[in-house]
Amino acid sequence: MTTIAGYSPVLTGNAGSAYGVSSPAPSSAKKTDADQSTAAAADSVTLSEAAKAYLAATPIDAETLAKNARAWLDQQYKDSGISSALIGGKVAVDFTSQSRATLSAIAANSQSLFSKDETVAAAKALSDRFDTAITPHVVIARHLGDYAGLYQAADKYLELADTDERATALWQSQKQAVTEGIALTKVTTTKAPETSANDPVAALLTKTSQAVAEADADAATTASSRARQLLDAQANAARDAGTTLVFDPNRKTGQQADFSKFDNQALAVVTLNADASFSTEEARAAKKVLDQRNRESILAAFSSKTGTDVQSQSLALLSHYSSMSSAEKAAMGYTDAMQTRLIQNYRTASMFSGGGFLGASAGGSGSLTSYL
Repeated sequence: MTTIAGYSPVLTGNAGSAYGVSSPAPSSAKKTDADQSTAAAADSVTLSEAAKAYLAATPIDAETLAKNARAWLDQQYKDSGISSALIGGKVAVDFTSQSRATLSAIAANSQSLFSKDETVAAAKALSDRFDTAITPHVVIARHLGDYAGLYQAADKYLELADTDERATALWQSQKQAVTEGIALTKVTTTKAPETSANDPVAALLTKTSQAVAEADADAATTASSRARQLLDAQANAARDAGTTLVFDPNRKTGQQADFSKFDNQALAVVTLNADASFSTEEARAAKKVLDQRNRESILAAFSSKTGTDVQSQSLALLSHYSSMSSAEKAAMGYTDAMQTRLIQNYRTASMFSGGGFLGASAGGSGSLTSYL
């Protein structure tokens, strides 16, 4: 039995829904309990297992989905103290918990409930999810010249859309462009086709060009400065408390350094210490935290949603690799040669058998290289 309290706008999204990137469901599976709203009530209501199953299987209509999304956005503004989904041209709302269906409704301005900034922000979030799903196939296409496979992967992603998303102008224009791309790659498979401006694959290819690498280098500089500030602030707080900042968890005295506010990029630049801004102790401690996070990410990539065959596992690792910054790859020892090996595994699907990568490596080091 489950107790459900009054309405909560956070229920408009579900990272594990049928519209998420990592666990696609058949396109007929419409928006489910993650997008359902419950009637506001002062008293809680206990549902039977049968009732919960009914709610999970009941699709939500477009009007209710849009209203729920509107309520969720309003709550985000209230909680964060901002008034727009875009600030300085950048998305200022965390859409991570929202389903693909919800993002599509906002981007399409369903029921005319959303501002221009909100539709632009949601469209960017949709684009980012597409990029996350398809980027590993970009890596494969560029190494093998398999642009036909790249466009087919994009088409499969678009086909996961539900009926409401398919009715939007954005989905239809992207579908038409990708279909055109598939047709062109049948004529010339070894190069990217020239399609319309609505082609999300062409946009992704542009994003992953040299300009991104230059931006990545700038991000590393910023991350180094920010990391130095965070560590200095902790050191100052330790001094104010009459102690010192320490990096060895076995130390019984001192204030332990806290890396919880460091993202992986920051941990990587501290580990590499390319600008000599950090001590040996700081770099060693950051590397340990980065190793642990990396191991957890790899284990997540090999979740039950990932096939046990070599091809699926290679694609999962390529996806993990694609999400890393240049600094992270360098800190974890992820080389171009290792990427090439993953691509070869994906292509041949015969270099490993049985338990795949994870079965032989689950107890090893946290480094990505231990899985290769």
